[in-house]
Amino acid sequence: MGEKTSNISIRIPDEYRKRLQIQADKKGVSFNAHILRVLEIHLMSCGFGPTSLTSASGRLFQVRCEAYLDNVDETTWAFFIDEPKYEKERAYYFIGIGRTILRDWQVTDKSTVSKEIGLALLNFYNRKGLEIDRLTWNQYPGPDNDGRRVLQVAEVPETFTEFLDLLMADKWTDKFVNQDERSQDIRRGRQESSLYR
Repeated sequence: MGEKTSNISIRIPDEYRKRLQIQADKKGVSFNAHILRVLEIHLMSCGFGPTSLTSASGRLFQVRCEAYLDNVDETTWAFFIDEPKYEKERAYYFIGIGRTILRDWQVTDKSTVSKEIGLALLNFYNRKGLEIDRLTWNQYPGPDNDGRRVLQVAEVPETFTEFLDLLMADKWTDKFVNQDERSQDIRRGRQESSLYR
């Protein structure tokens, strides 16, 4: 949500106003905050909101990004997968690019390129029919690495553009990706019943 706001007046039927007020009270938020959240979810489902994905099963996810690691070995972003319907974070992944790729691609803005690749990969997996909150990679063993993926030079073509083209055409293969039966938050211990609160 941007900081700049505008005051507008809107007329809605009393029945809608009452329902929205009940929902806002139930969630413990103001009427205005609830209206803005309903609008944001609608805009996301139409493709106009923050980065969003609709899975093959019709579930809507919002993706939040945060720079995570930038060192001599890799540049990695954290990608948080939220399900707006339940207002819950369902998964978070660390997706990065190894330094050799960045050097070979002659990348000057490592951070932006890494973020764009991460988002492109999430869209690629989603188009392949994988549920975006159930991804796992077996690149690095152990439970602490559930959700960690770092691209290495042998997996990608010679240029950044060629790689994006392969992803867009669904012609790339990720030999490390799998889909678990459960979303990552459930694998990490969240009770399924807490999703619906």
